[in-house]
Amino acid sequence: MSRRPDHRLAKAAQGPAPKGIFEVGALASKVISVLHERSIAENALLCDAIIDRLLAAIIDPKGFDAEAVLAMLHSSRLSYEDIVSCYIPEAARHLGCRWNQSDMSFAQVSTASVRLQDLVRLISSGWSIEAGRRPTAQQLGILLVICEDDLHTLGCATIAARLRYAGHSVRLIFGATQLDVRKAMRQDWYDLVMFSCARLQALDTVGQFVKHIQATMRDVPPLVLGGLILPQVPDAQTLTGVDLATNDLQLALKLCDARAVEKKLVAE
Repeated sequence: MSRRPDHRLAKAAQGPAPKGIFEVGALASKVISVLHERSIAENALLCDAIIDRLLAAIIDPKGFDAEAVLAMLHSSRLSYEDIVSCYIPEAARHLGCRWNQSDMSFAQVSTASVRLQDLVRLISSGWSIEAGRRPTAQQLGILLVICEDDLHTLGCATIAARLRYAGHSVRLIFGATQLDVRKAMRQDWYDLVMFSCARLQALDTVGQFVKHIQATMRDVPPLVLGGLILPQVPDAQTLTGVDLATNDLQLALKLCDARAVEKKLVAE
């Protein structure tokens, strides 16, 4: 019998959540609200027994060996891409549910989340090198931004890993200020700028960043907004002024192709 938490029984966390690696209390209900968005393919791939073993490893109070856990997952015939794209996000969803059901403390969830991020880092450590070997014409330069008033990290690290696995060059800025973004975009050209937002408070900041970029750059790359905020704010695209608001990574990448075609038509 599966030991997955019953998401239907999830209740709102009581009292304000302390700040930490990411604001678990603030994010828990949002995590649960997007559980149904997993694709049929993801649900078919996910195995309860493997998820149980992964969860047991990341919450083990005796310690955590990322390499041993990765070996365990790999021995279950999971590709690194499946681990990063499906199993680590699923484990994070379980942490949110357990926090919301008061089955885990903030400290436990924070520690487990850091361990998941360690797994992402271990898996993707060589992907940036591989991305550098990809033909320039096929490689996208992507700037991934988490604003200073938004504290989540695991989801962005996972997205960055997936992009690098696909062969793209990714620069990730945590806790970004407007100055950070301006410097980054002056130093390098990016084919795509992605903002990840999990908190309503950070949505205004994203909008300010977008306005600044559009006002100070002559040739603005596609601007995309994603994150846990989207199911909560259906009009996030209009509110922030981005070109696209989506949690579909492939759809975001296609926007680059569409923009390239548009530029070619204008040039002709």
